[in-house]
Amino acid sequence: MLIPADVEQFKNDGFLIVRNVFGSAELDHLRQLADRVREKTNTHFYGGTRYWYKNHEKVEDIPADDRALSTWGISAITRRELFEPDLVNVLGQPKIDEALNGLLKNPRAWGIKILWNPQLYGYDLQWHRDFGDKSLYDYVQYKPQEQDHIQFNAALYDDNSFVVIPGSHRRALSALEWQAVNQQSTIELPGEVEASLKAGDIVFMDAHALHRGRCAADANRLTLHYSAQAEWVPLKTWGQEVDGDFWEWLTSDEFLSYLTPATRTYYERLRTAELTDDPLDFVRNVAREHGWQPQK
Repeated sequence: MLIPADVEQFKNDGFLIVRNVFGSAELDHLRQLADRVREKTNTHFYGGTRYWYKNHEKVEDIPADDRALSTWGISAITRRELFEPDLVNVLGQPKIDEALNGLLKNPRAWGIKILWNPQLYGYDLQWHRDFGDKSLYDYVQYKPQEQDHIQFNAALYDDNSFVVIPGSHRRALSALEWQAVNQQSTIELPGEVEASLKAGDIVFMDAHALHRGRCAADANRLTLHYSAQAEWVPLKTWGQEVDGDFWEWLTSDEFLSYLTPATRTYYERLRTAELTDDPLDFVRNVAREHGWQPQK
């Protein structure tokens, strides 16, 4: 159960670890389902598959015989080919539902992925925030105080992959942090923290914090990487890497019929969302009021 101190810690640090969310039987069930998704991915190489091979991330740069050993995740696991209702219903699991509703106002579903360890070469990702254009990094301190999104890593096995700079979700980067970002570096930065998770633990995070991921090839990682947005945030639809009627499926009565009542609420809110092509424009508007101008 979240207490006010937990919410305050999240606001200050940009992440919060909640222990023992899943019991052993629940973990076993989720592992079986996640393994099934991993096996399908390593057979069909769907759009949205993540690869790592000697620092290469594009599938065309990886020898065909090594591709199944070089995957480390898949996005949009709600697509028909990968859909496992009990994996999606994790959003409505009581402890997770309580945490998301305690940190967000009327949370709605966003993208959900599964991450695992590549089997040939471990990866070490550069420092970044989770939006693409680096010229936008220095306006997050102007974000509305009300939390706009949450991401979380739910560890199905022990997981030490996530490294974060506490408090960096609502401030400008330091000169050293900018240097690390611009040089695509993995150097150790002052104040960095490793979110050390045991199987069944979850780290909830603001993805605008400066962070990175790393994973050894022998790590035996299997982690649910899920996200939610506050209902008030304009929504950019996702799933472009998925063929067919992904968005129509995701908002259909048929899809919702597989969900628990708590999880269904997250997806029903997709139907009434204000749609946008620029999901960060609400932040830019606030930043401009503070005199922010994009870097040249």
